[in-house]
Amino acid sequence: MGSLRLIKPLFFILAAAHFIFPTTSQPDFLFRTCSNNSNYTKNSTFSKNLSNVLLSISSNTRFNNYSFYNATSGHNPDRATALALCRGGVPLEQCRSCVYNSTLRITQDCPYQKEAAGWYQDCQIRYSNNSIYGMEDSSPQVFFWNLRTADDPVGFNDALWNLLDGLRKEAALGSSVLKSAWGGEKIRSPSMDTVYGLVDCYPDLSYLGCFDCLRNLQTIIPSCCNASIGVRLIATSCQLNYEFHPIYPLPPTPPPPPYSPPPPPSPLALLSPTSSPKPGTLMGKN
Repeated sequence: MGSLRLIKPLFFILAAAHFIFPTTSQPDFLFRTCSNNSNYTKNSTFSKNLSNVLLSISSNTRFNNYSFYNATSGHNPDRATALALCRGGVPLEQCRSCVYNSTLRITQDCPYQKEAAGWYQDCQIRYSNNSIYGMEDSSPQVFFWNLRTADDPVGFNDALWNLLDGLRKEAALGSSVLKSAWGGEKIRSPSMDTVYGLVDCYPDLSYLGCFDCLRNLQTIIPSCCNASIGVRLIATSCQLNYEFHPIYPLPPTPPPPPYSPPPPPSPLALLSPTSSPKPGTLMGKN
């Protein structure tokens, strides 16, 4: 027990140093939100718990291909919970870097606030003093869009809705470690372009939680960015993206079929021109 009492304060010191003295400057979030409902003070119990959970998800050596990380520390009313999620298809090392940067940036942008969320291109993070695991939150519904619109808005919207309806159901049916879906849909118009989509939910959500979050984002498309050829919509619990180019890793091109040797030549082809049989004779006979 004595060794534990020595290690625990050291862990708090390392955790505090990790967030108070970041070694490099972290990039700005695409968007972040800080709650003013409740604050904490420096060196408080909640401050230590928050440092613990952010350090835990940023240094997690068990990163997997699903790219979802969560941690909880402490007890109410000072419990801290943090969740981080990388966008579907982001390579592992790129995901690690994004999550690490987000754990540092979020406390810089939202100092001493007990609830916050931030979004990068490749990942998103949230933390709270409330119970957020498994809780769907469709706010704040922020969108980025391409000013260019499709040449055939009707055909484009038909294809887009078919695509997003399918991706929403596929993502919601995902597992407790992955609720992400991507794909493409041909536009029935002279251009025959393809619209590509990618949707993600925090996988701790239920089927209905993920489904409703993505549906809420999808329903604002007509009013925010109708027929835009590229849109990204974000909420605390989910995000939705579509473009005219793939925004997810395409499967590798299949290798060429294995080499097949040519069929063996016919017996006549084995004979040299000078040894062709004479009419009316048998091969191998004089």
